[in-house]
Amino acid sequence: MAVSLVLVLALTWSGWFFSQRVAFARQLGTTMVVLLLGFLVTNLLGWRPDTRASSWISGPLTSLAIAQLLLAVDLRRIWPDARRLLLPFITAVICTLIAVLVGALLFQPWLGSDAGLLAGVFTATFTGGSLNFVSVARTLTPPEPLLLLAMAADHVAFAAWFGISVLIGRRWDRSRRSSKTSDAASGTAEPPSLDWSNILFGLLWSGGVLLVAEAINALIQIVWSGCPTILVLTTVALLAAQLPGASSRSGCYGLGLLLIQPFFMVIGLSSPVGGLLGAGFPVLLYAAWIVAIQGGTLLLIRHWRRWPLTECLVASQAAIGGPSTALALATSLESASLAMPGVAIGLCGYLIGTYLGLLSASLLAIS
Repeated sequence: MAVSLVLVLALTWSGWFFSQRVAFARQLGTTMVVLLLGFLVTNLLGWRPDTRASSWISGPLTSLAIAQLLLAVDLRRIWPDARRLLLPFITAVICTLIAVLVGALLFQPWLGSDAGLLAGVFTATFTGGSLNFVSVARTLTPPEPLLLLAMAADHVAFAAWFGISVLIGRRWDRSRRSSKTSDAASGTAEPPSLDWSNILFGLLWSGGVLLVAEAINALIQIVWSGCPTILVLTTVALLAAQLPGASSRSGCYGLGLLLIQPFFMVIGLSSPVGGLLGAGFPVLLYAAWIVAIQGGTLLLIRHWRRWPLTECLVASQAAIGGPSTALALATSLESASLAMPGVAIGLCGYLIGTYLGLLSASLLAIS
């Protein structure tokens, strides 16, 4: 186990290093680079980590990362930044829900009994990013082969839409040229830098959240044994994020981004790429359908409502890929003034993605 764990962490660090130092990798974002690196290692070298190491990363370490990321969601600070992207983001979320439910019915003959599980994880990940995918997947516990296919399909669909968004934004959004000077002056937004004090306070906050969530969950299980543990953790972390002492949580988001990456490395190391073109093709088709309907419908509504194109693309990316990819897209489109609003609205996706994902799975289970 120890050797596998060290190798996974070393590969994760390599992916993070490339995403920080190589221009093309920065465009993709850390998560995508880590996942692709895992793909390459397992498909070219055939290596997969020990099951015990994978379980530890997917369990305690991922719970800690989720708590860290949610502790950054200070609603009082998010609202002013997120307001300019709120309507396009809400529209994107509604389009995602419709696409998920309609697609589950359309692809039911190929997806079979897995339609509800896939609807849950795809609703979650396409309304706030991969953090929500992790949360809902841990609650619904899909079979490992299905989880790997869903994760791979999620990232393929996301990568395709990211590239299309960059192409559309650079080719057709002429209005960004007039604001290029003011954007350049505003500077690019990045997660706060981490020092030892930030790390220490972040770990203390997240550790406290995990202990409180575990205690509350134990009490809830007495009266409701089916209560998803992740909902308790999510709710406790979000409530804690609104408490005084926000400065002591300033490093939580950056630390959470780092701690969540080993999970994606494990997924990449366990993902046969060829599976998506074989038995996993319906899963890929379902993910592509959701992203295409969400993005296409949002662009049509944007044309009707005359919303700025770049703002709509960043809002769409915040829903499909989360805060970090919204920031990456804003930077790619040379619209640095949208970087922090993109992160803020992506954090709003963290608020609702888990709940919507579980709701979608429940609705399809009832039907």
